[in-house]
Amino acid sequence: MRKFLIIFEIFFLFTSCEVEKRRALADEDNINIILDEESADSMNDETFEEIDDPANDENEQQDDIETKDEDNEPVDEDIPVLPVEFESGFIEIEPVNYTLDTRAQTSARARMWYNFQPADESAHEKPLFVFFNGGPGAATALLFTYNTSKMTADQKYSELDVVENEFNWNQIGNLLYIDARMTGFSYGMTGNPSSQNERSSYFRTNNFNVFIDAADFIRVILRFLARHPDIQQNKVILVGESYGGTRATAMLNILLNVRDYADNNRVFHDKALFDEIDAHFMKINPEISALPHKEIIKQQFAGQILVQPLVAGEEQFTASGKLLEMDGSPIYEVENETGVDYKPCSNSYCEPHNNALQYLQKADRDMYSYRRPYNWLFDYTATGSEKMVELDLFEKLIKNDPREIEWLYSGNRSEAFRYSGLNYFKGLDFDMSRVPDSIKTEIEYRKTGMKTLASGDLEQVFGILQSWDDYFIDLHYDVTQIFYNATTTPYSSINGYMFLENIRDVKTFITQSEEDIIIYAPGIPESLKDFSGVNSVETEAEKFTVKFSDNVNAEVIFPFYPESSHSVSVNQPEMFLNDVKEWLNF
Repeated sequence: MRKFLIIFEIFFLFTSCEVEKRRALADEDNINIILDEESADSMNDETFEEIDDPANDENEQQDDIETKDEDNEPVDEDIPVLPVEFESGFIEIEPVNYTLDTRAQTSARARMWYNFQPADESAHEKPLFVFFNGGPGAATALLFTYNTSKMTADQKYSELDVVENEFNWNQIGNLLYIDARMTGFSYGMTGNPSSQNERSSYFRTNNFNVFIDAADFIRVILRFLARHPDIQQNKVILVGESYGGTRATAMLNILLNVRDYADNNRVFHDKALFDEIDAHFMKINPEISALPHKEIIKQQFAGQILVQPLVAGEEQFTASGKLLEMDGSPIYEVENETGVDYKPCSNSYCEPHNNALQYLQKADRDMYSYRRPYNWLFDYTATGSEKMVELDLFEKLIKNDPREIEWLYSGNRSEAFRYSGLNYFKGLDFDMSRVPDSIKTEIEYRKTGMKTLASGDLEQVFGILQSWDDYFIDLHYDVTQIFYNATTTPYSSINGYMFLENIRDVKTFITQSEEDIIIYAPGIPESLKDFSGVNSVETEAEKFTVKFSDNVNAEVIFPFYPESSHSVSVNQPEMFLNDVKEWLNF
């Protein structure tokens, strides 16, 4: 692989003049908000408090402020045309001026890691599956190392090695795995990373919130496609696990409704991103005379596969908690098996879903897989992450030579960092009162349950890093907590409204894992009943249908996995692949 593969600062494919010319021709009638008026109002009028934040204080503006015209753009440079073959590297994200909930903010630089794997056959015609785990703050290592990619690190097939994966998704499409900002191999950048103040100032909500996170991923996808014109027009299917469901929701909502976002009718405004989206779709649809709209965009961004996702914010946890307190729920099964007493909530201070999570810990069971012992999933999947930091196994997994990736080397990351302080596990101080009880319990569970990742041998090849940097982070706890201190959080109701809006236009597949309690799948369709604009939700065998007040129905495929944990690809990879094949009509 040529070394320039990893230099991913992309210029826009059309000049701003051309973009503005087509914007002037855009037909406002194409803007289609599919929720009823009450729902739309709740999306636009929803307000939140945000913690005092030094980075945000500098950017604080009056209400209704508009994005600055001088939004940063990617640096101009020639874009090499790259072949469709196994490839890994980084895509650099420049600082971006944007507004969220009427507040002007600027994100900082980052280099985001990706791995691409072509389809076994007819790659130029097959869809592009874009994989990401959740957290927020989690690397995409779990989906990557456990039974979706060409190779698997699953120890049930080889304890110490990496082997061919019988259930690889290369059989059905091209695969693109992306690590979120500051997770996995992705790292942040600042002018003087030796300054703890500079590092700490990066860990603020301007860099970590639902919308700028979604914008990061859209930028990576579009820039990757621009480098690979042979598949630039292929259908794209998002594959998100856990918080990845919220990320996919925000990504699709921005893409499908870019005209409305660009007109400042939504809570988020990022002019540079909208221009980049427009340039992409005008490039692959040269026949259109106006700026791209939903009907054009959904032809490419055509589907989403969500693995045990959070999609409906607080309403989802509330509905799940009520179901878990009902007779016959998995919690009573655990009580009968262990003899450990379970007490449902008896007052308003007790949140039922959180109560169930805490009970499982008391009963020494895994909240991600309730039939298995405490911490089973983290203990099992730690092996996959450890194989990522052993060079020979890493090379087998990504199926290209990591030694050719220049931005991995310590000498080429003088502005890179991963941690705010010298000791990562000390982390930062946050207002934990803003974090929902169930999430607090999950964070504490992760901190006590996830073991320190083995250091591996990457430093022997790529060089010794500064104490504030690291080659790989499986889960960044600081990032998780920052998301819940933003104005719009993963717990906000707006996520549910966006999800409902999306499923009217995009084919949707959601897993229903028997053993997962942190994302209790029956709570998903149940929670959607609580949103305005929804008349009813009808659940049948392995699917549910949302019936909207305007007489539109949206069907969601909802396959059941009786032996699966929070991570379906770990427990039932063959069944998962076959269900996806059927869904795609392969």
